[in-house]
Amino acid sequence: MPFIVTPEGKTLAQSGAILKYICKKGGLSPSDSFDEAQADMIVDGVNDLRVAMVKAHFQKDEEEKKKLWKEFFETTVPDRLGKYEALLKSRDEGKGYFFGEKLTYADIAFVEFFQSLKVNVDIQKGKEKKEDIEEILKKFSLLYEYYKRVLAVEEIKTWIEKRPQSDY
Repeated sequence: MPFIVTPEGKTLAQSGAILKYICKKGGLSPSDSFDEAQADMIVDGVNDLRVAMVKAHFQKDEEEKKKLWKEFFETTVPDRLGKYEALLKSRDEGKGYFFGEKLTYADIAFVEFFQSLKVNVDIQKGKEKKEDIEEILKKFSLLYEYYKRVLAVEEIKTWIEKRPQSDY
Protein backbone atom coordinates (compact mmCIF):
# COMPACT_ATOMS: atom_id res chain seq x y z
CA MET A 1 0.00 0.00 0.00
CA PRO A 2 1.41 3.40 -0.92
CA PHE A 3 2.08 5.82 1.90
CA ILE A 4 4.02 8.98 2.66
CA VAL A 5 5.35 10.59 5.78
CA THR A 6 4.80 14.35 5.72
CA PRO A 7 7.48 16.85 6.78
CA GLU A 8 5.54 17.11 10.05
CA GLY A 9 5.99 13.36 10.63
CA LYS A 10 2.38 12.42 9.86
CA THR A 11 1.68 9.27 7.85
CA LEU A 12 -0.83 9.22 5.02
CA ALA A 13 -1.83 6.13 3.02
CA GLN A 14 -3.87 5.42 -0.13
CA SER A 15 -2.87 6.83 -3.49
CA GLY A 16 -5.95 9.06 -3.91
CA ALA A 17 -5.48 10.71 -0.53
CA ILE A 18 -1.76 11.16 -1.19
CA LEU A 19 -2.48 12.67 -4.62
CA LYS A 20 -4.90 15.21 -3.20
CA TYR A 21 -2.64 16.10 -0.26
CA ILE A 22 0.43 16.69 -2.43
CA CYS A 23 -1.53 18.58 -5.09
CA LYS A 24 -3.17 20.81 -2.52
CA LYS A 25 0.27 21.62 -1.08
CA GLY A 26 1.66 22.20 -4.59
CA GLY A 27 -1.15 24.41 -5.89
CA LEU A 28 -2.58 21.79 -8.26
CA SER A 29 -6.04 21.64 -6.70
CA PRO A 30 -9.03 23.68 -7.79
CA SER A 31 -9.74 26.54 -5.39
CA ASP A 32 -13.55 26.24 -5.65
CA SER A 33 -15.18 23.36 -3.72
CA PHE A 34 -17.48 22.42 -6.63
CA ASP A 35 -14.53 22.41 -9.02
CA GLU A 36 -12.68 20.17 -6.58
CA ALA A 37 -15.65 17.79 -6.54
CA GLN A 38 -15.60 17.77 -10.36
CA ALA A 39 -11.85 17.11 -10.31
CA ASP A 40 -12.54 14.14 -8.04
CA MET A 41 -15.24 13.03 -10.49
CA ILE A 42 -12.70 13.09 -13.33
CA VAL A 43 -10.13 11.16 -11.31
CA ASP A 44 -12.74 8.59 -10.21
CA GLY A 45 -13.83 8.18 -13.85
CA VAL A 46 -10.21 7.64 -14.89
CA ASN A 47 -9.92 5.04 -12.14
CA ASP A 48 -13.02 3.31 -13.54
CA LEU A 49 -11.26 3.13 -16.91
CA ARG A 50 -8.17 1.76 -15.20
CA VAL A 51 -10.25 -0.98 -13.51
CA ALA A 52 -11.71 -1.99 -16.89
CA MET A 53 -8.22 -2.02 -18.41
CA VAL A 54 -6.81 -4.15 -15.60
CA LYS A 55 -9.75 -6.57 -15.88
CA ALA A 56 -8.98 -7.09 -19.57
CA HIS A 57 -5.23 -7.25 -19.02
CA PHE A 58 -5.38 -9.98 -16.38
CA GLN A 59 -8.16 -12.06 -17.94
CA LYS A 60 -6.81 -15.60 -18.31
CA ASP A 61 -9.31 -16.89 -20.88
CA GLU A 62 -8.01 -15.64 -24.24
CA GLU A 63 -11.44 -15.41 -25.89
CA GLU A 64 -12.85 -13.46 -22.96
CA LYS A 65 -9.74 -11.26 -22.96
CA LYS A 66 -10.28 -10.38 -26.64
CA LYS A 67 -13.93 -9.61 -25.92
CA LEU A 68 -13.02 -7.35 -22.97
CA TRP A 69 -10.38 -5.45 -24.96
CA LYS A 70 -12.80 -5.00 -27.85
CA GLU A 71 -15.48 -3.63 -25.53
CA PHE A 72 -12.91 -1.42 -23.79
CA PHE A 73 -11.57 0.18 -26.97
CA GLU A 74 -14.76 0.26 -29.03
CA THR A 75 -17.34 1.17 -26.38
CA THR A 76 -16.03 2.07 -22.93
CA VAL A 77 -13.22 4.46 -23.88
CA PRO A 78 -15.07 6.33 -26.68
CA ASP A 79 -18.15 6.76 -24.47
CA ARG A 80 -16.08 8.16 -21.61
CA LEU A 81 -13.98 10.37 -23.89
CA GLY A 82 -17.13 11.98 -25.27
CA LYS A 83 -18.16 12.92 -21.74
CA TYR A 84 -14.70 14.24 -20.90
CA GLU A 85 -14.61 16.30 -24.08
CA ALA A 86 -17.97 17.89 -23.23
CA LEU A 87 -16.66 18.75 -19.77
CA LEU A 88 -13.47 20.20 -21.22
CA LYS A 89 -15.45 22.27 -23.74
CA SER A 90 -17.60 23.74 -20.96
CA ARG A 91 -14.54 25.76 -19.82
CA ASP A 92 -13.15 28.30 -22.25
CA GLU A 93 -14.31 26.19 -25.22
CA GLY A 94 -11.68 23.56 -24.32
CA LYS A 95 -8.71 25.82 -24.97
CA GLY A 96 -7.12 25.31 -21.55
CA TYR A 97 -7.36 22.56 -18.98
CA PHE A 98 -10.38 20.95 -17.34
CA PHE A 99 -10.63 23.98 -15.04
CA GLY A 100 -9.69 26.73 -17.46
CA GLU A 101 -6.18 28.11 -17.24
CA LYS A 102 -5.25 26.22 -14.06
CA LEU A 103 -3.57 22.82 -14.35
CA THR A 104 -4.92 20.47 -11.66
CA TYR A 105 -4.52 16.92 -10.46
CA ALA A 106 -7.48 15.97 -12.67
CA ASP A 107 -5.49 16.94 -15.77
CA ILE A 108 -2.47 15.00 -14.58
CA ALA A 109 -4.53 11.90 -13.72
CA PHE A 110 -6.29 11.97 -17.08
CA VAL A 111 -3.11 12.28 -19.14
CA GLU A 112 -1.21 9.80 -16.96
CA PHE A 113 -3.88 7.18 -17.63
CA PHE A 114 -3.45 7.51 -21.38
CA GLN A 115 0.32 7.41 -21.00
CA SER A 116 0.01 4.13 -19.07
CA LEU A 117 -2.52 2.84 -21.60
CA LYS A 118 0.11 3.28 -24.32
CA VAL A 119 2.22 0.64 -22.61
CA ASN A 120 -0.72 -1.71 -22.13
CA VAL A 121 -1.79 -1.40 -25.77
CA ASP A 122 1.75 -2.21 -26.84
CA ILE A 123 1.77 -5.32 -24.65
CA GLN A 124 -1.71 -6.51 -25.63
CA LYS A 125 -1.87 -5.70 -29.31
CA GLY A 126 1.76 -5.85 -30.33
CA LYS A 127 1.34 -2.58 -32.22
CA GLU A 128 3.25 0.66 -32.05
CA LYS A 129 1.75 2.00 -28.88
CA LYS A 130 1.69 5.72 -29.65
CA GLU A 131 -0.37 5.34 -32.83
CA ASP A 132 -3.17 3.39 -31.13
CA ILE A 133 -3.75 5.88 -28.34
CA GLU A 134 -3.39 8.90 -30.55
CA GLU A 135 -5.84 7.41 -33.06
CA ILE A 136 -8.41 7.01 -30.29
CA LEU A 137 -7.82 10.53 -29.00
CA LYS A 138 -7.85 12.11 -32.48
CA LYS A 139 -11.53 11.22 -32.76
CA PHE A 140 -12.02 13.78 -29.96
CA SER A 141 -10.12 16.76 -31.34
CA LEU A 142 -10.46 18.98 -28.26
CA LEU A 143 -9.23 16.19 -25.99
CA TYR A 144 -6.38 15.37 -28.33
CA GLU A 145 -5.17 18.98 -28.35
CA TYR A 146 -5.64 19.12 -24.57
CA TYR A 147 -3.63 15.89 -24.14
CA LYS A 148 -0.75 17.36 -26.16
CA ARG A 149 -1.05 20.65 -24.23
CA VAL A 150 -0.70 18.90 -20.86
CA LEU A 151 2.28 16.88 -22.11
CA ALA A 152 3.89 20.16 -23.27
CA VAL A 153 3.84 21.69 -19.76
CA GLU A 154 7.55 22.22 -19.16
CA GLU A 155 7.74 20.33 -15.85
CA ILE A 156 5.75 17.39 -17.22
CA LYS A 157 7.72 17.31 -20.47
CA THR A 158 11.01 17.37 -18.54
CA TRP A 159 9.88 14.58 -16.19
CA ILE A 160 8.82 12.36 -19.12
CA GLU A 161 12.17 12.90 -20.83
CA LYS A 162 14.25 12.22 -17.69
CA ARG A 163 12.22 9.68 -15.74
CA PRO A 164 13.60 6.18 -15.30
CA GLN A 165 12.54 3.91 -18.16
CA SER A 166 10.12 1.13 -17.31
CA ASP A 167 8.02 -1.48 -19.08
CA TYR A 168 5.04 -0.20 -17.07
